[in-house]
Amino acid sequence: MRFYKYTVVYNPEKEDKESYYDVSVPAYPEIHTFGDSLEEARFMAQDALELVVSSDLDENISPRSNEKPKRLPKNATIEEIVIAISHQVSATPYNNVKSSIIETA
Repeated sequence: MRFYKYTVVYNPEKEDKESYYDVSVPAYPEIHTFGDSLEEARFMAQDALELVVSSDLDENISPRSNEKPKRLPKNATIEEIVIAISHQVSATPYNNVKSSIIETA
C-alpha cells in the first residue's frame, strides 16, 4: 500500500439560497468536484483523488507530485489529504487462458 498527500482547496460558494464548497486540487487541475458541506467536500475530494491516482497507476503513469495553490480565493480553506492506494497488477498464466475461434459469415 502506498500513501500520497495532496493539497486541496475548498472554496465556499453561494448560488441563490444554496451554499456549497467548490473543491480543487492544484496537482490535478482536471479534478473539479463539490460538496454541500465541508465534510462532504472532503469525501468527494478524497474519492476523486483515489480514482485519478489509481487510473494513473493502471496506465503506468507516475502519480503527480503535490502542488500548493498559486492563489487562494477569499474565505477558502486549504488542507492536505492523504490517500492510500493498494495497487497490484496480476496476470493470468498463459496456460490458463482459453482460446476461441470466432467465425464470421
